[in-house]
Amino acid sequence: MKLVVALSGDAMITRGAMVRATPGAEALRTLLREADVTFTNLETVAADHDGPHTSHPLTPTLTADARVLDELADVGIDVVSFANNHALNLGVPGMTGTIRELAARRLAHAGAGKSLEEATMPAYVDRPAGSVAVIACTSTFGTGDDASGPAELMPPRPGLNPLRFHTRLRVRPEQLAALRAAHRDLGFDEQLKYAVDMGFLPPLPDKQDERLFGQAFREADEPAVQTWCDSRDLERIQRWVAEAAERADVVVVSAHGHEQGGALTEPAAFQREFAHAVIDSGADVVAGHGPHRLRGIEFYGGRPIFYSLGNFVDQIHLQDRLTPHTYDVFGVAPGARTAATSTGFAEHPEYARSVVATLTFDDGALAGVELWPISLGRDRPAAHRGTPELASGPEIGAIGEEMTELSQRYGTRLQARGERFTVHAAAEHD
Repeated sequence: MKLVVALSGDAMITRGAMVRATPGAEALRTLLREADVTFTNLETVAADHDGPHTSHPLTPTLTADARVLDELADVGIDVVSFANNHALNLGVPGMTGTIRELAARRLAHAGAGKSLEEATMPAYVDRPAGSVAVIACTSTFGTGDDASGPAELMPPRPGLNPLRFHTRLRVRPEQLAALRAAHRDLGFDEQLKYAVDMGFLPPLPDKQDERLFGQAFREADEPAVQTWCDSRDLERIQRWVAEAAERADVVVVSAHGHEQGGALTEPAAFQREFAHAVIDSGADVVAGHGPHRLRGIEFYGGRPIFYSLGNFVDQIHLQDRLTPHTYDVFGVAPGARTAATSTGFAEHPEYARSVVATLTFDDGALAGVELWPISLGRDRPAAHRGTPELASGPEIGAIGEEMTELSQRYGTRLQARGERFTVHAAAEHD
């Protein structure tokens, strides 16, 4: 029996009327509704602004009335990831309130909960054609946003499902010498020694590394950034993926992260490590989001990894309630309405180009992958800008060319099929 799963990117929804009275918008809604299970990443706290706002650096608060979730349900969304850097913008009350509002609309969620295990466990969506499990995590989050397990005499902490990672900066000998001198001359050597001696900061596990300015450095012939997953988080998520693979026909792993590799359009090394590891544990597809722009597609073990699906909805500029922290982030005076429009998305066309992926499974085996280019209408009036519709005309080709270029490094090929593209691993295409 055939099962169709539709995957979309970041839903930063703050107002209604997600589907405009245009053929492209109606066609997109039909596409999403006709899929058996449709997914998005919810990057808005939709709990009627209930809860104290947080103030993490570079994270403006994204909030909305709960009614915006009706728009997601109307367009066909069945399940969301709620593991991202905005999930706790209004603290635990905002997070738990949004989860209640999702449940009231029969929208499943993954990636946040009352404890670490609850935040990690899958959401299951059952349909006549089959069942889909979604596990969601994020590598980008603020201090204290991650859920925890209980201690002997302490309850668990509510929060999101974290994917922590480690970073090593490799630099040339002369660069390392300059960093050491600056660290010493600024008085940080003494502070570092105090923190280690007092037990507040553990020594680095690898003695070849050196801690400077809060980072691990190592001498190398050429500069490079090395990243790798925290083994505890990776193993915990893998355990739940393996269980989900026994309990559902299709397992989707959603990974949110703002981190990058050598360019904004490339995933960090730990993100590729994570994607490969969860597929080895039984995941059928990995859906990436967070950069708010497109990244390439890789097939690993015959299963697709979408390193970023781009923006699905972008209504940051239409927020009607702004927190003091939002003004601080954008560097404008309190009360200035420009805070809501200060993000650079509108000025850069790449953030208004995106895709929806549809995957067809036949008795649990992947039978086909299609990409549907979508546009967020960068040149529309503000009230209409940021809502999705199927792309048309030259924009279809432009998005196809962009995805082809981004996916070439993985050997992945795209073939044009009218308004959509079929996606193939290299061997499959050849």
